[in-house]
Amino acid sequence: MLPRSEADMLLCRALDVPRSHIYAFPERRVGAAAAERLATWIGRRRAGEPVAYILGERGFWGLDLTVTAAALIPRPDTETLVAAALAQIRADAHVLDLGTGCGTVALAIAAERPSARIVASDVDPLCVALCQHNAERLGFAVETRLADRFDGIPERFDVVVSNPPYVAADDDHLQRGDLRFEPRHALVSGGGGVDFLAALVREAPPHLKPGGWLCVEHGCDQEHQVRGLFLERGFANVHCHRDLADQPRATTGQWP
Repeated sequence: MLPRSEADMLLCRALDVPRSHIYAFPERRVGAAAAERLATWIGRRRAGEPVAYILGERGFWGLDLTVTAAALIPRPDTETLVAAALAQIRADAHVLDLGTGCGTVALAIAAERPSARIVASDVDPLCVALCQHNAERLGFAVETRLADRFDGIPERFDVVVSNPPYVAADDDHLQRGDLRFEPRHALVSGGGGVDFLAALVREAPPHLKPGGWLCVEHGCDQEHQVRGLFLERGFANVHCHRDLADQPRATTGQWP
């Protein structure tokens, strides 16, 4: 049996009505087309497919984002990264969201800093197109680029923010829940999950303006490793930010 919240979301989309409607009018009859659509979606969900992929959308930072299986599903934990980055982003800042996926972080920042110049990059052309679609649909001026980390990105930024791959290849969580369906290259990194983070910290300084900030999301068990990477590279004011569950979730550091 599906959780009630998931069943409600699928039913509301199948009927194209708000959630309040199904409780206000429980006697409403469901048409054949809607019933068939709902049955198909329930079958997909029972097979484990994430609701976000079935419906093609997920809310994040008050925004409704189009989501496909090409990109990670936006999660509340990443709001910690957004909040940490926003603390360092002035109104006219030049910002890079590296590994943007569907545009989760870049678009949340755009919503809060509409005058900032925001570049969103990804190694996957499907993600670049998806981010551009979301930006246009929401009316945000975000520049998208196809790039593997900093390759092809010559300029310097006030803030570089990233939710990179940081899960170890042998992590049991990859065999559970929604993670089974999400793009592995966006989740998994070598070196027990820190290789990409290490490369990002190592390569970021030439792309930061003096006094610029690097802000990254990471696993709750990677706080000390990531802090060490920042300090070894020469970053100052290194700070770890905790999520709503009081778990270490993002680290920020300032380039001198």
